[in-house]
Amino acid sequence: MGVQLSVFLENKPGKLEAITKILSEAGINIRGITMASEGEFGVLKVLVNNPGKAHKVLKKEHFTVSERNVVVAIVDDHPGTLHDLLLTLSSRNINIEDCYGIVLEEGGKAAIVLDIEAYPEAEKVLVQEGIRLLSDSELYSL
Repeated sequence: MGVQLSVFLENKPGKLEAITKILSEAGINIRGITMASEGEFGVLKVLVNNPGKAHKVLKKEHFTVSERNVVVAIVDDHPGTLHDLLLTLSSRNINIEDCYGIVLEEGGKAAIVLDIEAYPEAEKVLVQEGIRLLSDSELYSL
């Protein structure tokens, strides 16, 4: 399990850069990032090496920020493995609220970040199915 920060921001030039500057100056390393925009506003989701500190410094700078537990699954990088991962969860009626991923090495492994409301149950199911999950220390030191 890891902690993902969600930051609400205006969809204007410099807003994303302001967040990365704050994190950089605080010595916080971004491990994963995704952003979605809806017109005038957007939501930035980040995995960082120190989510508690990042939350604190962003709040201090008046950003609206929240924390959410996520599961990071490691899967083989070939066709069908993401489908199999999702099927493992959906067949047990576990809903995925958000998902993004990145290939870690060509032809090797991929990391899939899953925001699942029923995360303790999802973790248990994935481990039982032999799917490797990153620990907090692995995630924050990638």
